Amino acid sequence: MNQLALVNHNGNMDNEISHPIAPSGGYDPRVTPMSIATISSGFEKGDFLVREEKGQRVYFDFFEEAFNYIAYKGYIRMSKEDEMEWIDTMNNVHASVKGGMKYNTGKLLMVLYRPIPEAQS
Repeated sequence: MNQLALVNHNGNMDNEISHPIAPSGGYDPRVTPMSIATISSGFEKGDFLVREEKGQRVYFDFFEEAFNYIAYKGYIRMSKEDEMEWIDTMNNVHASVKGGMKYNTGKLLMVLYRPIPEAQS
């Protein structure tokens, strides 16, 4: 089941995003093994970059294309709290590199996740 994560499923128009419940009874993204993907901006090859599993990088000219690409693969947006924690962590990691990062890391816009099935973990 694919869902776009920018729409709140409980009908509220606030910015909080509810996570879908898996048919198996649900999962907690803080405990369940997961794969993350990011959408960043500020690159020459394309305005937006999706980084996903195994270091795969795909460039897009429009944000909607980047978001649809990663949502179609089953990734959903993290809660604001979890997303900010990841963004802070990545910013701290990049800042810790003496002399700066070798490559342009862009501006991190969004962090998404996808649970990893138990058989793969």
